[in-house]
Amino acid sequence: MEEKEKRNYLASFNGIPGAERNPTNFQRRDDGNHIYKNDDYYEWWYVDCSFDNGYHMVVTFHYMNMFLKPIVPSIQLMIYKPDGTQTARYALCKPEEVYAGADWCDVRMGESWLKDLGNGTYEMSIMINKVGARLTLKNVVPGWKLGSGFNYRDEENARVAGWVIPVPYAETEGELYLKDETIAVRGAAYHDHNWGNFPMHEVCSRWHWGRIHSGDYCLDYGWVFPRDPSGPMFAPLLIAKGREIVLSTNIMHTELGEITKEPKTGQEYAKRLVITTDNLGVKMTLDIATKRLVESMQLPKTVDWDQWYFRFLADYTMDIEIDGAKEKVGGEMLHEYMVL
Repeated sequence: MEEKEKRNYLASFNGIPGAERNPTNFQRRDDGNHIYKNDDYYEWWYVDCSFDNGYHMVVTFHYMNMFLKPIVPSIQLMIYKPDGTQTARYALCKPEEVYAGADWCDVRMGESWLKDLGNGTYEMSIMINKVGARLTLKNVVPGWKLGSGFNYRDEENARVAGWVIPVPYAETEGELYLKDETIAVRGAAYHDHNWGNFPMHEVCSRWHWGRIHSGDYCLDYGWVFPRDPSGPMFAPLLIAKGREIVLSTNIMHTELGEITKEPKTGQEYAKRLVITTDNLGVKMTLDIATKRLVESMQLPKTVDWDQWYFRFLADYTMDIEIDGAKEKVGGEMLHEYMVL
């Protein structure tokens, strides 16, 4: 891969690896729409929650769903009970039934919506065939944008892929709806936002992603493989303590281990991930041990090869040192693996 193209993969810090303490560059506008007038434009708003009662929930508002052909609006919802049992719902939306504001997050798709109310507070309502949720999210950690907010940017050919995390960690409460059952919930929530104007699989082949909330700590990571193996990894990492983002960087490493073949699909995945960084006075080792595969999905056929999505429940331990102060934390987390 030429040096010019390698810099496109490091667009977060304008073509080089970078790191910041206490960044303040995220703006509400970053969570508004980024509409492009071409057939490959995609954009989605994602929310996941871990509740104190052992339930987990994942929602994606696909304003334009790049995983469908043609690219059209859709919503997907998954609720996981404490025993791992899943209830899933999907819905297509007519173009006239969707709206996304430009100045902040204000997404409406059919009767469902996600909205930034200001002051770090979001509200979400979703209902698909008697399954849904109504939640309020209140930010603990401020919104995060890794450098420029682009995970890929080719200025010469006007191709971009963007990613921001308006809600790295929020306290959430509200209700889940499972047919005739209403379940009061409270816990931790996360929300990110992706967009782009060209097929993502052209520049990346697969990714690992996950996030943790443990006591005072919040961590969000990605480990994205370039389509060309000679290219650099996209490796975003956020570490926050309390209400402070102590590290924002794309300088980290992920070691994949305990490679396992999923029997139904034949796809291999790593059950063990060890993530490390040492930047600007922050040292961290995160050890992720998968204990259950909770989601295995073949994506709709939009390319000549098979694409897959996997979601896992795992235990983790994190050793962290900030300016010489050391701590060790652990808990349970969701993480994902996408094969493009």
